[in-house]
Amino acid sequence: MRLEKIIWISLVSLLLTNCANINRSEVGAVLGTTTTTASCVHMGIDNPYAIAGCAVIGAFAGAEIMYKSDYDVHNAVFVDHLNTSPNYGQSYTNWYNSKTGNSGIIKVTRSYTQGPIKCKDYDATVDITNSWPLVGVGGVKREVIFGTACQLPDGQWVEKHD
Repeated sequence: MRLEKIIWISLVSLLLTNCANINRSEVGAVLGTTTTTASCVHMGIDNPYAIAGCAVIGAFAGAEIMYKSDYDVHNAVFVDHLNTSPNYGQSYTNWYNSKTGNSGIIKVTRSYTQGPIKCKDYDATVDITNSWPLVGVGGVKREVIFGTACQLPDGQWVEKHD
């Protein structure tokens, strides 16, 4: 009976995630709900109110973790460095999250203008290990990214494609 409940909850969660265009927070809420509900059922809890409580706690925890992810930290530091790095020579910055052990390095290798548009060549190294509710999914994700970002007149940075 417990296995049937776990399978049913997982299927409903999967179906609901495919019904809409969702963001990382919503994915975290679904994964957190599924994980904590399955854990409560597996531990033998059969009170529907207690199971619902598990689901709500898991949803909030999963959404919070995904919303404040280190990917967001990296993106914020990346854009900040593009905005504040000098318009000549090379520069770099790094970030480290002592809670998760994740880190990143952003290096601007060249700055130049094309007409009125400011562009910067960069390389970035990102080391991020997923945390709950994605423990064990993907392991350590080390990415080295090379590219060129150009700043539009409204201040937004976009990837330059040749």
